[in-house]
Amino acid sequence: MNRLDQVIKMVQHGLYVYPIVPNGKQPIKNYSYLKATQDIALIKRWFMDEPNINIGLNLAKSNLIVVDIDNHNNDLQAPLQSLSNLGYKLPSDYVERTKSGGLHFYYKSDGIPATRKTKFIDGVDLLSDFVVSSPSTNYKILNGATLDDIPQTPRWIIKALDNRAMPSDRMQDNPTPYRRYYTGYLIDEIVTGVDAGNRNNWIASIFGKLLRAGASPKNAYSLLQLVNDNYVQPPLPAKELDNVAESILKRFINE
Repeated sequence: MNRLDQVIKMVQHGLYVYPIVPNGKQPIKNYSYLKATQDIALIKRWFMDEPNINIGLNLAKSNLIVVDIDNHNNDLQAPLQSLSNLGYKLPSDYVERTKSGGLHFYYKSDGIPATRKTKFIDGVDLLSDFVVSSPSTNYKILNGATLDDIPQTPRWIIKALDNRAMPSDRMQDNPTPYRRYYTGYLIDEIVTGVDAGNRNNWIASIFGKLLRAGASPKNAYSLLQLVNDNYVQPPLPAKELDNVAESILKRFINE
């Protein structure tokens, strides 16, 4: 089955697709995941213009959620083991291997708004907005699975995307006799801090998580200044901190 036929089959299964540049992740000019469609005539025109386009999915419109396991350190087992240690299971028969060697676990879920929780834990992102999907170049469905094999979303993923407290089982390296929650993990992440190698991305991630947790932008920024002064080595200059915060706030407002 060629790529166009595969995409048509996806649309007939209820998925919403949009065109991505060949071998890339960026939408083709004048498109975004917000313009994802099921219009087969339009999709055929995409392939007439560029037969090698990659394909993206609007996950929210397709009633899907993806758990993205990174392979940045050539070690898929580390994030999977971390999830297991926390009691978070990934029961799915529909898994795709990504271009970078990571894994996308697919789940069905109705009524989830388009959002994403990056770095839910190290190496794990939770996606309900968009994703690059097979039959894109170097994206492969594993073990002969079909779209009919996609299971319902585990409850812990719904809670995580909704920013509600997430009780977990005790971590193997955590001897505390109580159950831990998302806020506790965020506090631990802040106090652990960051060094010079990844300051901007880390600060951006922390600010985004504070906003998504419901803090007002003013209070989140005040806390971010304290975090920068005490847990970032060396601290970001004030102007650079402002630029990072402004960028994340704009993205948050426009979501």
